[in-house]
Amino acid sequence: MKQLIGAFSLLFLAISATALASSLNVRFMHLDKNMDGQISLTEAKQDKQLLKQFTDLDKDNNEMISKKEFENFKP
Repeated sequence: MKQLIGAFSLLFLAISATALASSLNVRFMHLDKNMDGQISLTEAKQDKQLLKQFTDLDKDNNEMISKKEFENFKP
């Protein structure tokens, strides 16, 4: 239940932040479900375009995409 509330809170925050943040930042926040500042392979599976680019974006090969690595994402 806490995860569901957290997910809805994050979604609401992402939607309200669109006026202040770029669409790429909003998309990153939406994908980063556990809010650790990185997108894991499990989190990336919710976005087919990101999943296709995951290996190319993961420059340090740690199986996580950082905010900096995500800047190279081409939707």
